[in-house]
Amino acid sequence: MKKLGLFLIVSLFLIFSCETSEDAETGSEAISSNLVGTWKLIQITSEDGRIGSATSTDTNYFEILYIGEGSNLDVQMTFAENPNALDITGEGFLYERTVTETTENIEVTGEGIIADQWTFAYDFFAPGNGWKVEEEKYIFDHVDGSLRVDYGPEILEVNETTLKLKMKYNDDYPKSGQYFGRETCVFYATFQKI
Repeated sequence: MKKLGLFLIVSLFLIFSCETSEDAETGSEAISSNLVGTWKLIQITSEDGRIGSATSTDTNYFEILYIGEGSNLDVQMTFAENPNALDITGEGFLYERTVTETTENIEVTGEGIIADQWTFAYDFFAPGNGWKVEEEKYIFDHVDGSLRVDYGPEILEVNETTLKLKMKYNDDYPKSGQYFGRETCVFYATFQKI
């Protein structure tokens, strides 16, 4: 009789504590629902920055290492659902790279700051092509995967008010004009829901 009672208690516990797959949201779905809305960029920085030759065997090899920070932030991202649409508005941000080290053939003058305007749209996301969350931490800006970075931006934190992203960047330098190297870095961006 004790075994039957114990069996019934355990069975009832399991029945009431289990959710059906129809009731439970996956981690990616829960994160996606937190993303829906409009987010304003409030901070952007970068680490492990490098501008340099694409290969170390280049006869004109050069390397500039830096850390970066954005100012004059004017970026808003809106994640919509059904269908998943991504809209990015604003003028972008002024991106200032502070040079920390260079190869011998590069001379830094002045304060050692390289600055230019970034749009955010197309530098990190391609608006309008849809979006999805994968592996409970990556945002892809297109239904087939990210278009502009090695991996989709990684979600470090998302809640009702804050979105923090880690974004790997790897592209030609400079972004316009005569190309003469590659730029790589890791960006950290903080958004506030508005």
